[in-house]
Amino acid sequence: MQTLTALTSVATVLISGWMTTMYFVLRHPGYLWRAAIAAAVCLGAATLVAGRPASPLRAPVAIWGAALAVLGIWTLVGPGDDGWVLIASSVFIIEGVLAVASSVRPRVA
Repeated sequence: MQTLTALTSVATVLISGWMTTMYFVLRHPGYLWRAAIAAAVCLGAATLVAGRPASPLRAPVAIWGAALAVLGIWTLVGPGDDGWVLIASSVFIIEGVLAVASSVRPRVA
């Protein structure tokens, strides 16, 4: 599970980092708010690249993961303007579920 979490986190970092950059390049209306959300997703995913989060970060990462999964579902069922919405939403849902699972499961020796 740690490998799956790490690989999904790398994908999430790449996607959300790209989104953050593109929001600043394109500067569509409301881009600062969207760039901030994408940056928060990127930073949260970066904490999971190593797999299981450190002990003091488990509760915040679990909350972040639940919020990310809800965001992914919300964007998946909402109106999308391109195929990247489907890809990003799916990755965000998977990342959110893995973040919660890696934060609340007991450590395996």
